[in-house]
Amino acid sequence: MIQQIIISIMIGYAFGNIQSAYLIGRIFGGIDIREHGSNNAGASNVTTIMGIKYGVIVGLVDVLKGVFAVLIIKQFYPDNPDLALLSGIMAILGHIFPFFMKFRGGKGVAALVGVMFGLDWKLGVLFAALVAVPALITDYIVMGSFATFLAFPVVTHLSGYPLIFSMMGVAMAALIFYLHRHNIRRIRNKEEVKVSEVLFKKRS
Repeated sequence: MIQQIIISIMIGYAFGNIQSAYLIGRIFGGIDIREHGSNNAGASNVTTIMGIKYGVIVGLVDVLKGVFAVLIIKQFYPDNPDLALLSGIMAILGHIFPFFMKFRGGKGVAALVGVMFGLDWKLGVLFAALVAVPALITDYIVMGSFATFLAFPVVTHLSGYPLIFSMMGVAMAALIFYLHRHNIRRIRNKEEVKVSEVLFKKRS
């Protein structure tokens, strides 16, 4: 069992380390995306800095790495769904703390949506809606981030996973609020980039 846990952790974390935002920024923009905009290696910052086309690509890759981190472990250990969720959590943490980028990655929202799709497509749809609806209502993408991570421990509890996963979910939600502390400050100061500004921004 210990070996299975270690394999699940390693596979999940490895998928999380696929940093599409960083790679897209380097290859197509010649920049380190973490040094621009919100300083975040994620789809929203790529969209703001490089345009919606690149943001969509990054978002899809980040979702897919969450999906595959779960599905591969499901194939390896079909009788133990807890290991699939563990791999998914590690994919999220790998995205946030990639070892080859000095542990400065993104914020894990798209990866979390992918993990939910890997566990159950209906959960994936729910979490995708939790990203989109609050963001569109408030005009701030960060609100969708908060909604998804606040829902995560609740959903794991209601889905019957062991208590440790709900506890991990609470810890991750606290982490996400901490990582978004600058966004919260910018919202208070009315300096945060709005969803509508990004979607309808004219580009040369």
